[in-house]
Amino acid sequence: MSAGATSPDIGDWAAGAIGIGLGPVHERMREALVGRGAARDQLGLYRHLRYHLGWSDRAGRPVEERGGKGIRPLLCLTACAAVGGDPERATGMAAAIELTHEFSLIHDDLEDRDRQRRGRDTLWTVVGEAQAINAGDALFSIARQQIADPRSELAAEQLLRAYQRYDAACLELAEGQFLDIDFETAEAVAIEAYLKMVEGKTGALLGAAAALGALAGGAGEAEADAFDRFGRALGVGFQMQDDVLGIWGDPERTGKPAGNDLARRKRSLPVLLAAELPELAAPLEALYGSGGAPAPDAVAVLSAAMDAAGIRAQASRVAEAQANAALDALSSLSLVDAPRRALEALVIGAVRRDR
Repeated sequence: MSAGATSPDIGDWAAGAIGIGLGPVHERMREALVGRGAARDQLGLYRHLRYHLGWSDRAGRPVEERGGKGIRPLLCLTACAAVGGDPERATGMAAAIELTHEFSLIHDDLEDRDRQRRGRDTLWTVVGEAQAINAGDALFSIARQQIADPRSELAAEQLLRAYQRYDAACLELAEGQFLDIDFETAEAVAIEAYLKMVEGKTGALLGAAAALGALAGGAGEAEADAFDRFGRALGVGFQMQDDVLGIWGDPERTGKPAGNDLARRKRSLPVLLAAELPELAAPLEALYGSGGAPAPDAVAVLSAAMDAAGIRAQASRVAEAQANAALDALSSLSLVDAPRRALEALVIGAVRRDR
């Protein structure tokens, strides 16, 4: 990765490089959640989903949207364009991937007991645990329906392969989340186990986003496999940067308290790196082995000590190494030039973002 590379606004580069931004995907997502029949549209379930997606407030009133970063659907659209396809054909795939990501966040927030996301109360704190679980289940079903988009013009055999890739990625997502939760009570976590968790929790869905986009653009299985590898490497680097932000991110940018991952005793990359240093191992063990919620002052002192010891910089370097691996995977493909550059920009942005 070049030293002078910067992270462009992903919406701008997508529109410039492939001719469309996320507008058509958002439109497809809205179509998926409305018009399901008058009686069904009135169900509070869909109000819950609109709230989680940032489309409405608690009372169901429309608000200025506060959605996520959009990296997954943009990756899907750009992969389609990169193999010479029309990205409009990939809007269903992209919507499926983004809705799947959002479904996983509903459950993730509940499992991690997170009370804030994107600066708002998480769904489970608003509607209760049972309804939040049900809303996530519903969104998963709605997401999967988007793959069979007539606009993609996929033949039956291609559509079957797309579903197989999607289902495999969703299973890996659950496996990665299992490991992530399991790590919170583990006495020790090896770096190798962490990497397996990250590839499942984040890499698998990003790999599927790239592969499904390529399939929608007319790519064969070998090309789709290469895009899957690219997306997985990108996903690992993306999660590593998330780990950095989970401790040292600006709450105004991340929507979460500073030191949040330490307060939750997550076995994130910086924590695993810090545990290898004798001067940090004891304070970490004390914080992670204590009962009840850690004191905010203790979290702040530990995060500062880790930063002073170079852990933040080390974790960022590891994330950039993963980004370089993704760029190497991309170099093996023969792609349309402008979308290729957009994919490269996405990789750089993923590991240099501040939210």
